[in-house]
Amino acid sequence: MMKNLLRADIYRVMKSKLTLVALILALAFPVLIVLLYAGLGAIMDLDPEIAGTVTLFNANSIIGSAYSMTNNLGLVVPAFAGILVCLDYTNGTLRNKIIAGNRRTAVYMSHLTVSVLFSVVIITIYAAVTAGLALIFFPFDGADSPDLWKEILFFVLNGTMGFVFIATVSTFLAMVTRSVAPTLIFTIVITLVLLAVNTVLALADYHSFRYAAYLIPNFTANFFNLNSMSALGIMGQAAEESRGLMFAEGMLSYLFFGAVNTAAGIVIFNKRDIK
Repeated sequence: MMKNLLRADIYRVMKSKLTLVALILALAFPVLIVLLYAGLGAIMDLDPEIAGTVTLFNANSIIGSAYSMTNNLGLVVPAFAGILVCLDYTNGTLRNKIIAGNRRTAVYMSHLTVSVLFSVVIITIYAAVTAGLALIFFPFDGADSPDLWKEILFFVLNGTMGFVFIATVSTFLAMVTRSVAPTLIFTIVITLVLLAVNTVLALADYHSFRYAAYLIPNFTANFFNLNSMSALGIMGQAAEESRGLMFAEGMLSYLFFGAVNTAAGIVIFNKRDIK
């Protein structure tokens, strides 16, 4: 039964115009951003006081922003994921699923799975295109680092898990509020508040707030971005043991809070009337 629900939901999302729009944005934004930076870089090179003295743009900084939830696509992905869930309410499909005898938990998990898949696929396409174009136009600092691939792995997994977590938030809001407007508003507000709090704590004193990862999801978003100007780099905490431990703590935080969101959403959804 769950397999049929999931297949139907995946098919519905694949046919949705929102998915097409998201794909277009995931391909268009990297082109616009990289070309913009390339143009700005060319203009800067024309100034003899700047040319040859400092590199304002490099592949690291551009690629490092790919998984940021405050960039051009970072808020679009979770917002679209929430809207796709809400559409099941507005068109009556969700009510029909319940009437057909599907368990509510299975219905919720199907929506959550599709939201996660949608978020991961779109942000992965966006990040891959961004990285490809950035490497064509700009140099990549630290290419000779023996830990480069490990850093890239940390960066990709941490960034991806951030969007998986936010997908659990947007799904929870969509299934509980049953309305597009509050889902959009609260998803964006929660995302921005978390990022703001995490940034302040990280820059204030890493050692004092390092265990914030156990209390605040997305705490590690500021530390794995391939950018030499990252919070971790600034504070001189780039030791192997520090990065590995922080990465593990971040993954546990994402999984724990994602599970809490999911459990709470299922409980509330099971008790709600479906009109």
